[in-house]
Amino acid sequence: MNIKKESPRKVELVEVIHVVIARGKGTKDDPVHLVNQYWSKEGELLAEKE
Repeated sequence: MNIKKESPRKVELVEVIHVVIARGKGTKDDPVHLVNQYWSKEGELLAEKE
């Protein structure tokens, strides 16, 4: 694996709220699966990964 190494411009530790939710109807076409969400303390959805 070739990984290009670059110097980061900024690195900081930030506090977020990590929520795991179940999504899906539980059918063959729409199975239930876990979704990771990351929220700011102000209630803004920052990222979501299924």
